[in-house]
Amino acid sequence: MLQDFETWSITHKHYLPTEFHSIYNIIDKHCEEYHTMPTIDDLKFAIRDKATKEKLYAIESVDDIDIHPFMLLQYLKNEYTQQEILLSLQKYVDNSIAFESAEESLSHLHEIVLDVESRVDLEDPSESMQSITLHESNEDISKYVPLGLNTEYDYDIQFSPRDLVMVGGKRGAGKSIVCCNIANSVYESGKTAIYFTIEMDSRSILQRCCAIATGVPFSRLRTKNLNNVEWEKVATWWANRFINGQEKLKSYREERNFDKFHTALKTDCELDPNRHIDVIYDPSLTLSKIKAELDKKVKIGNVGMVIVDYINQVKRSAIPSKSGQYDWTEQIEVSKTLKSMAQEYETTVFSPYQTDASGEARFAKGILDAADAAYTINAWSQEDSCMTLNCVKMRSAAEKSFTSTMDWETLKIGPNTAMNPKEIEASAHKTGEEINDI
Repeated sequence: MLQDFETWSITHKHYLPTEFHSIYNIIDKHCEEYHTMPTIDDLKFAIRDKATKEKLYAIESVDDIDIHPFMLLQYLKNEYTQQEILLSLQKYVDNSIAFESAEESLSHLHEIVLDVESRVDLEDPSESMQSITLHESNEDISKYVPLGLNTEYDYDIQFSPRDLVMVGGKRGAGKSIVCCNIANSVYESGKTAIYFTIEMDSRSILQRCCAIATGVPFSRLRTKNLNNVEWEKVATWWANRFINGQEKLKSYREERNFDKFHTALKTDCELDPNRHIDVIYDPSLTLSKIKAELDKKVKIGNVGMVIVDYINQVKRSAIPSKSGQYDWTEQIEVSKTLKSMAQEYETTVFSPYQTDASGEARFAKGILDAADAAYTINAWSQEDSCMTLNCVKMRSAAEKSFTSTMDWETLKIGPNTAMNPKEIEASAHKTGEEINDI
């Protein structure tokens, strides 16, 4: 390994037994100073401590092993991972409560996996400059997704399946409405949206998505106060969620009994695994719960986006934090982990965050560090019938903001561009100046 700088660069100190940490430190210091791997002789001159020097002599005395350094690294990593898992399981067994529920036990096991995984590199090293291609494959490019809130904006800006996209807003600004619109856009594109909700239950999310998709007023949809045309739209949307749902829709059109129609669908049909809105409601959502759900669903489904509504409410662990859920370090770690999940599962992750009166992220400005793109919401007043998403961060393109039409009855955002009140005022002022000039 002393001859392989690339392998050394991905070798973590904690992979090695504790007694070799001192030698690791000396090698690492040499690499930082001289940007080359040291020889054994270099190390002999650098080491002053007798015990450390004896360890070096012991390493030197070992016969050359004809194994590639990368394979040796894999051995170290595997051994470290197995030991850490066994130690964590032992601690869990020693400290677990005998009467834990099944959900609590599984949650703790997922936390162990998440903790060990955070200390082990599971991805292969980046491609070398010789083998890397200029463009992604057509398959990877096909996984790019737009926000689906504005047609003009979507033409220019789409997001990679490894991106974390965030949107900020004050209480009541419409963060969940934005999430529902995006979930519906993903669904209409023929993909699945996995939607984690913390404050609103699954039915409320589906009702919003249905109103957005059908153009039926949300308030009347929720109370079942619909006319025949509206019931037809809702039934058609609901049937499309299921395989062979169209057969049940024919029966509905004969009897016009939605409750009977719904019972027939859930009894006789299966949800389309490749295209649906999968809502997971958990008031105590943790990172391990998100990971457990994604492990089950991303690989088998045609997932276009993961939505986490919203990031400030997600906990790192079911174990209470000493500093509380709203500690800035806690939230930054949640943000970083969501970004890691986007990369691991190769699926875009979208999550709202809460802002203060000044428009800055509440509790922790650092939560935006991991984001590839971030926006803030300005919903104006309902009479203005528009919503602006101001871009405050964009890694891969220009920071372009946009304003879309907003129908507050159906909760539908876009897809058309609108002028916000400030733009209307500026346009009127400009027109007045032109008239005066004439």
